[in-house]
Amino acid sequence: MKRLLLVGLAFSALIMPAMAADMPLKAPPPPPTWTGLYWGVNAGWIGGSEYNITNTGTDTGVEGLGTGLAVGAIPGTIAVSHSGFIGGGQIGYNWQTYTNWVWGIEADFQGTTVNGSAGAASLIGPITTVYKYELDDLGTVRARVGWVSSPWYGTNLLWYGTAGLAYGETKLTTTAQCPTAAPPCFTESTTSLSSTHTSVGWTVGAGVEWKLTPVWSVKAEYLYTELGSQNNTLTYTYPVGNTSTLTSAVQREKDNIVRFGVNYKIF
Repeated sequence: MKRLLLVGLAFSALIMPAMAADMPLKAPPPPPTWTGLYWGVNAGWIGGSEYNITNTGTDTGVEGLGTGLAVGAIPGTIAVSHSGFIGGGQIGYNWQTYTNWVWGIEADFQGTTVNGSAGAASLIGPITTVYKYELDDLGTVRARVGWVSSPWYGTNLLWYGTAGLAYGETKLTTTAQCPTAAPPCFTESTTSLSSTHTSVGWTVGAGVEWKLTPVWSVKAEYLYTELGSQNNTLTYTYPVGNTSTLTSAVQREKDNIVRFGVNYKIF
């Protein structure tokens, strides 16, 4: 009896590997697809660039703002640096093709705390000029194209590039201060001006997004953005009816943006 039992066990050991080899293998589950509509939130930092404010001036006589600019009492160019917090939301749609490629479009809108200011006091005349520039909000509409690494196994990372339209609401404030002039600049409202302007430009960048679950993902992104120009013109009337103007212009504001976000796939 024992000998028969041993023979049976040996026979089972021989045939079990062959039976296991004939069994169909279970296919790995498909990866979570990137195709679909999503929305999310983001936050980060903006700045790191320096923009220039350039001044031009004219006078109908002498000793006005134009003369101050010509003799160096008002700087022709002044550099202003800026930085701040940026945060908001985004919505977009992805199409995943050929397993690894992802094409998409995304729009976002951000609020910012970005502002920069500078002042220039004259060494040869009684004039001080003060400048402040703010970016109140920023939005983009961008195309995205990316490549999914390890779509069937591993981390399922989406590496992408992006480019498109950028727009933002900017505010430029310029003030001329001449307390010892006749009349002092502060007595004329036209010697201090704040203007708000919607600037339009472009943006380009890159990022990486990690799909944590079929519906949740996190991302890190860098964008370089350029917006259009803006200018203010101050007017000053001094003795004998002479008038002068000072036009201050910001040319092509340039911003660097680093931000992090979370997306939820709606369907």
